[in-house]
Amino acid sequence: MDEPGTDTEAERLQLRWRQGRLDGLELYAAVRGAMYQAARLGIRSITSSIPDPHDVEDAVCEAFEQLRDKDPADVSSVTGLAKVIAYRRGQDIGRGVVREREGIKKFLADRVTTAAVQFHDEDVRAAEEDERVVALAEGCFGFLTDEQRDLVVETIMGEELLSDWAFRKGKTHQAASRQRRRAIEAIRRCVESKRSEAEEPRDGRWHSD
Repeated sequence: MDEPGTDTEAERLQLRWRQGRLDGLELYAAVRGAMYQAARLGIRSITSSIPDPHDVEDAVCEAFEQLRDKDPADVSSVTGLAKVIAYRRGQDIGRGVVREREGIKKFLADRVTTAAVQFHDEDVRAAEEDERVVALAEGCFGFLTDEQRDLVVETIMGEELLSDWAFRKGKTHQAASRQRRRAIEAIRRCVESKRSEAEEPRDGRWHSD
């Protein structure tokens, strides 16, 4: 991961940063390529697979925000520091994404399996479970705020990057990430609650055939 540009360009970049003459857009443009490369390597070091572009984007956004918080006077190489931070955030993202995705997959698999045993006919079971999941999801989405619904729809069900959504809403990446986790947890609790209610007898007693 050699630093791009000449030593003179790197020194000029460092000087402008220390003098406060380098705005956020210019700083990002200068270190973007190096940070993306480092973030990809960081994620791959954890997952041992080609990183998802969304995950790389998230790692870079987090790393850049951390870079901007640094005191330029304490940094000998802005590009070098940017790469180190991006690599570490890539590793963090790699670990977090694996845990989150595996957790969601396990949750969905468990719920589908639990519901499946209630039906004896395979075709009827599949059709009714699909309808049930859709109905529960629609009902649970109604408990989210407008912004939470937009966040989930655009960044999970859609293709918008979390960082792009955060920028569009004027939020930091960390704030958007926390908000998305809260929204997912709210949906999870809602689905669990609705399933429990559906499985309970309406008059509080179990009836036998």
